[in-house]
Amino acid sequence: LHNLSKCLNEVGRHQEGVTAIEEALSVRRRLAETNPARHEPDLADSLNNLGVCLGAAGRPKEAPGAIEEGVNIYRGLVEQNPLAYEPGLSGLLISLSESLRAVGRYHEGLAAIEEAVNVCRRLAKANPAAHEYDLAMSLDSLSLRLGEVVRYHDGLAASEEAVNVCRRLAKANPAAHESDLALTLNTLSLRLGEVGRYNE
Repeated sequence: LHNLSKCLNEVGRHQEGVTAIEEALSVRRRLAETNPARHEPDLADSLNNLGVCLGAAGRPKEAPGAIEEGVNIYRGLVEQNPLAYEPGLSGLLISLSESLRAVGRYHEGLAAIEEAVNVCRRLAKANPAAHEYDLAMSLDSLSLRLGEVVRYHDGLAASEEAVNVCRRLAKANPAAHESDLALTLNTLSLRLGEVGRYNE
């Protein structure tokens, strides 16, 4: 049902996607009650998927609440096992930031992505090969959120860091990461324009 909801959402059948993920959530809530250690990560992921489906179905104001519930589940999991669950926490924080931005809650969206960046920094420091991509993408999102609250110079700094990480990744594996480099360079060009460095 979780995967079905994703497929329905991808083909534009958004309300059916919401119905499918709501049913999946009912099942996963029951499972998580009987065996939290095994099923809480799946429950959190379904809550995130519900938020995405609600946004796509024209119900964006309901999305942050669902995703935030998933974030809170992951916070508890991280307390028990940071290494296993911090990647999941960072992913849901990025999703939460996007959902908050979509309903004009820009400062809350900024706080969520700042937390995601901090998590990604720890992960990338411990295992660069596994997590530098996530760090770069979270930094790019941070730059966008900072721009939305008119903190252009801070946004520029985040964007420059994202570009530097993507340059390293693209140098090591051009086929996998040149498109990521292009994405972060596009954001960098926006931030440079906002601070008056037009030629750059």
